[in-house]
Amino acid sequence: MSFGNIIGGLLQKGLASQSHDRLRSGVGRAEAGGGADRILQSLLGGSAARGGSGGAGATGGGGLMDLARQFLTTEQVGGMSGAKIGGLGALAGGLLGGGLSGAAKGGAMAVLGTVALKAWREHQAGAAPGDTSISAEPAPEELEALTDPRTEKLVLQAMIAAAQVDGHVDERELDAILAQMTDGEATPDEREAVREAVRRPVDLQEIARGVSRPEAAIEVYLGALLAVDIDTEAERAWFRDLASALKLDRDVVARLHRMTDAPMV
Repeated sequence: MSFGNIIGGLLQKGLASQSHDRLRSGVGRAEAGGGADRILQSLLGGSAARGGSGGAGATGGGGLMDLARQFLTTEQVGGMSGAKIGGLGALAGGLLGGGLSGAAKGGAMAVLGTVALKAWREHQAGAAPGDTSISAEPAPEELEALTDPRTEKLVLQAMIAAAQVDGHVDERELDAILAQMTDGEATPDEREAVREAVRRPVDLQEIARGVSRPEAAIEVYLGALLAVDIDTEAERAWFRDLASALKLDRDVVARLHRMTDAPMV
């Protein structure tokens, strides 16, 4: 079961008023230091390689590489192809602007993974944000963790949990989002799984137990961070608890907040 398209739909709709601006900021800062394009292509290619052989990285329609290829070759907003627009910013811009065809919303996980891995690389190097000297080539195990459908589910759970604290998403609103998606974008089982996630409180420790690597933990945190506007003490406390459950270093958390212009917690 893959939730990448649903995550894309939630990001496209904008669960919070600042979601789009913060995602654009994160993408811009990931690209500014260089290497983001290599991360993106590795994520797309790594998922396709496993998806093509029926591995864990497969998503509906043949994997993220097929989604990226569709994006890069078809007409987007303004009559330009994704290839003419170019890169991670184009994928994010098409997603947020509604310019992606339905299935290509699955590329949202590639956007999140690229920003998350860039923040992790900078943290590992102890580098200033945007340092262009950092190697960005992902290792196979990083690709595996970031493109695993199980990680997609954890990202979605974290986004829903953050929105529950924020008070902006209930089952009715989620149904409205799901209603905009075709059967090819979200299967009945996926829709019901998402509805079930909204009906019950999300256990942060349960999410944390499902995370296989720190890169995936960062991606989960980033998804939640983009889902809400942090403007209450309850939300700040919830994000501190999420970071603690995911065992994220304070420096990594601070980098994600700076990259996305989110308030510090």
